[in-house]
Amino acid sequence: MQTFLSSLQGVLMIFLILALGYYLARIKWFDEKIADLFVKLVLNVSLPLKLVVNISSTLTKKELLSYGRGILIPFFSIFLSYLIACVFAWAFKVDRKKRGTFAATFSFSNSIFVGLPMCQALFGEEATPYSLMYYIASTFLWWTLGVYGIACDASEKRQDGLFSLSTLKRMINPPILGFMAGLALLFLNIKLPDFIFKGFKMVGEITTPLSLFYVGIVIYEMGREKFEFGKEAVMVFLGRFIITPALVLVLNLFIKVPELMRNVFIIMSAMPVMVNTSILARVYGADYEFAINVISYTTLFSIVVMPFLMLLIGNI
Repeated sequence: MQTFLSSLQGVLMIFLILALGYYLARIKWFDEKIADLFVKLVLNVSLPLKLVVNISSTLTKKELLSYGRGILIPFFSIFLSYLIACVFAWAFKVDRKKRGTFAATFSFSNSIFVGLPMCQALFGEEATPYSLMYYIASTFLWWTLGVYGIACDASEKRQDGLFSLSTLKRMINPPILGFMAGLALLFLNIKLPDFIFKGFKMVGEITTPLSLFYVGIVIYEMGREKFEFGKEAVMVFLGRFIITPALVLVLNLFIKVPELMRNVFIIMSAMPVMVNTSILARVYGADYEFAINVISYTTLFSIVVMPFLMLLIGNI
């Protein structure tokens, strides 16, 4: 019962902020220009600072080196899930203009905005380092494979490969620079001055509410008539709640890690669709409305999934 309540509260918290964003858009406090401003603030200011703080302060170099092998599980589970999504997109004839967005929603979870607080609620603070390890693997793949696919959705020229100058330019962005800065501070044992650390942390804490406000605004702008639950959404559900967590379990047969680490990876892999998918899709001119659809549906459905997933974890 306690597990169910913890799972429920974590998801309901997300819905509360999202609903507030929707309401403020409805009463005209928020509009499309405000949504674009939130995107800029999140991607260029708050998220990079959040990464610097979280990675440099939550993990330790000893933990990262001791359990470094375990990071292969989230890395390969996300990578294999992305490949499966590409096969699904080809086999089920997903519109070519949203295949990259589809693959991103299929394989990448909302690991930092929902996953981290969810794992803390379910397993306690000792789950935080493992949550951050999952996030490191997810972040690297997101800013290479994930963003490349979304950018291709909106691009008529597809001759540039994944390992190209254009991909490298996309990787040199504020979030990935914040990510690298956090790792550098961690490995060099550098502690930021207290006033800088607390300032970065304060600004970083607006990332989640601004991102969810953005989703609420876009849901309002879209209107009910644009919400669909087609074959692509069904496949995203399979990817989020069955295929990617199953890949974690299979990989754990070959890469042995502590039980808590494994359980955290399972929960992180089964989180709803990453909110940033819709933000990046909007930035690159891809199908952000599809992303908003599956973000909303998977977040809602996770209320049902999480208790059953915790029950499964307790019996393996």
